[in-house]
Amino acid sequence: MIELLDVPFGLERSIKLGQSSINQDRFLAILHKSSLGPNPEARLAWFAGKLGMPDDMLAILVARLADADIVQFGYEGGAAGVYKVYLEFPADVSAARLAGAVNAPGDVLVHLAVKWQAQLPYDAATTRYVWPAEARGIAAINARLATPGFGGLPSAVAAQAIVERARRRCEDDQIFFLEVSEEGSPRRSFDVNAYAAGLAVREVVPVLRSLARAYGLDNQELDGLLARLGPVTLGHISGGLGRNGQDFTTLYFGVSGRKGTGREHS
Repeated sequence: MIELLDVPFGLERSIKLGQSSINQDRFLAILHKSSLGPNPEARLAWFAGKLGMPDDMLAILVARLADADIVQFGYEGGAAGVYKVYLEFPADVSAARLAGAVNAPGDVLVHLAVKWQAQLPYDAATTRYVWPAEARGIAAINARLATPGFGGLPSAVAAQAIVERARRRCEDDQIFFLEVSEEGSPRRSFDVNAYAAGLAVREVVPVLRSLARAYGLDNQELDGLLARLGPVTLGHISGGLGRNGQDFTTLYFGVSGRKGTGREHS
């Protein structure tokens, strides 16, 4: 569907690690809102109809679409595939950065997302990704990752280790922490963006092997992943407690520029 738009977009892959599981069937396609054409609400409704998005979820997105600059379309495979649409509000983030840490406003909503399974529309969820006022700068990020609910989780320990490596390669304020909550769900998670550091996946192999041990992952499958992803740029790490109450870690990497072909992807 995105290929059919025949517009530039970013493609970001990811892998999700959990107890005895590795899910590689995931992606995000990132578009500027202008790529949706002169009537972005209608184009979004077109996507919604094709993908079985519940009407109330579409209404949530349309209500905030005017404030957004970026729209992301995601998919996560598995036992039941999950579709995701995110609105991003970079202007609010830029305003907070411009104001500086001391004068910046409180928590900033960075992404508003809806997620659903086409076969189970009643299980749809709204997710908020917030840049907390108390999590700006490395010391504050590490403190946030050590708070009750995150502290000691394998995902949080891994994130702290990656932050420590990343800070040697970029300014502290280029490492970006988001806190994630989902309406009607026990989910409480985080996302740490470290693209600015330019770390390759191979540079954090010890961290990933520690995660593999904590989650009881198959070493052979992990070795294959590391061999393939070694030179790819690590973008961000998310983790915490999912909607099932269990710890997870997702690694995002290698965002690349693409151009739609005007034809369906094959």
